[in-house]
Amino acid sequence: MCIRDRYQRRVRGIWPENTMAVLWFSFTLLAAVSATQPHIFLVLIDDLGWANVGNRAGTGNGSTVPEEAVTPNMDKLVRHGIRLNRHYTYNYCSPSRASLQSGRLPMHVSFNNDDPTTWNPSDPVSGFAGIPREMTGIAEKLKSGGYSTHMTGKWDAGMATWEQTPIGRGYDSFFGYYHHANDYYTQTLGFQSTGSSDICEAHNMSLVDLWRDHGPAHGENGTLYEEELFARNTLRVIEDHDLSSGQPLFMFHSFHLIHTPLEVPAEFEQEFSFLTDRNRRLYAAMVKYMDEKLGMFVEALHQKGMWDNTLMVVSSDNGGPIYETGPIAGGANNIPLKGGKLSDWEGGVRVNAFVSGGVLPSSVRGTELDSYIHIADWYGTLCHLAGVNATDERAQAAGLPGVDSINHWPLLIGQTKTAARTDIYLSKVAYIQNQYKLITGNTMPGTWGNASKGMVPFSGYWPGWGPDAVNNTFTKYQNCTFGCLYDIIQDPYEYTDIAAENPQLLKQMWATLTHLNTGIFLPDRGNMSFQACQVAQDEYGGFYGPFVK
Repeated sequence: MCIRDRYQRRVRGIWPENTMAVLWFSFTLLAAVSATQPHIFLVLIDDLGWANVGNRAGTGNGSTVPEEAVTPNMDKLVRHGIRLNRHYTYNYCSPSRASLQSGRLPMHVSFNNDDPTTWNPSDPVSGFAGIPREMTGIAEKLKSGGYSTHMTGKWDAGMATWEQTPIGRGYDSFFGYYHHANDYYTQTLGFQSTGSSDICEAHNMSLVDLWRDHGPAHGENGTLYEEELFARNTLRVIEDHDLSSGQPLFMFHSFHLIHTPLEVPAEFEQEFSFLTDRNRRLYAAMVKYMDEKLGMFVEALHQKGMWDNTLMVVSSDNGGPIYETGPIAGGANNIPLKGGKLSDWEGGVRVNAFVSGGVLPSSVRGTELDSYIHIADWYGTLCHLAGVNATDERAQAAGLPGVDSINHWPLLIGQTKTAARTDIYLSKVAYIQNQYKLITGNTMPGTWGNASKGMVPFSGYWPGWGPDAVNNTFTKYQNCTFGCLYDIIQDPYEYTDIAAENPQLLKQMWATLTHLNTGIFLPDRGNMSFQACQVAQDEYGGFYGPFVK
């Protein structure tokens, strides 16, 4: 129940609803709520490795060395904030992003790596990649609470219809791209970006993926390193925000970094010349570039006088990629965690995350939180801060899955020590219950090998560069056909499978996962549509964009 609802119910018990008194009283209370709303700066980093930040580097046993994990700004934010030690996501990009924007666990919104050009004409609500049209996004919620809402960077949560774009989802402005990745310099797609090709590329069409607000970003593509363009946009949003209006700011900055292709300005790569492997060197340089831009955002908020009333939430969208397959190298390092992106091992789903900002009570700054948080939970937490109800009535009316998000604000600010989340439905093959984690197979997209469903990839500990990455990407599997079970509190690095010693627990957790899987949201989203390419060419001048009217 949101603050406004509580007050309105109290008012109805005092005066008739149609009196001027109730209107004035409600207006006064809403103004008071607005006055306490913090600015919200939400940051999503793409493919950040667990050990690729300074505050987690240097643990030995193959982890990064501190000299290659140069993140002074993130480290400072962690020291003055709360490090979230058990923050979970899906094991690759698109589902985590749909989860963050919709407040659903990925299994209730979108859990396949569908191409943005996907379309099923027979389903006008869910027959597309990403979030169904009738689900309410977090920006829409915060906008209804009076926020000015803006987004920069990678979207990857649907493009087919206008309603699925960031502007259609409630953002007042958007500058970024729609696909899983693009080239940092040309903003076109390519195999080196994602490891696959879409239908337009299959027809020898080289299209640009860069969009500003209501149309293609003509004249901006190919002008600068993409993250420089994005940083300038976010800094402009901060600078232009009108504090005199009393309107709080919601800024979502979604880095392309550190996703492939591994590209960065030469001067940043040169700083890591002591690293002999080029993929390792590029990845380290990209992390440093990202950290510098994050520091610039914080400084801008300070200069604007906004930091003291800001909550900053920072998270990776999945674990770091530890694969290397020809032209595609992940470059990340998750050691001591097991595995990486595209697997449900801790290295694939337990990610770097923290909260910081002046709105946090001094008593919780510089602390760590070991309670479970899922990326979907920011929806409910931010709705609470905005004073709006997280319930998605529009989705309910359309027969779509409801919001799964849990409000963790009382836990974050120390009002309670009791964890609100005790289990996590990670995927159709993985489930966490209290201290235990069950894995029964893999969720590898079709372009990433043909392992049988019970074989879990990236079963081991190595970085995403060098001989180990080359040799292990398609060979290091663990057979979990009959269930692999771990105590991830006592054994956080998943060394010891305890399934054989705990048959009843294994049976119970498998039964729970099986039951959860009966509620999977899996509409027929269709296939890649050439109409997306035609509209891009004919209506947008060679730029990707919405293609279903």
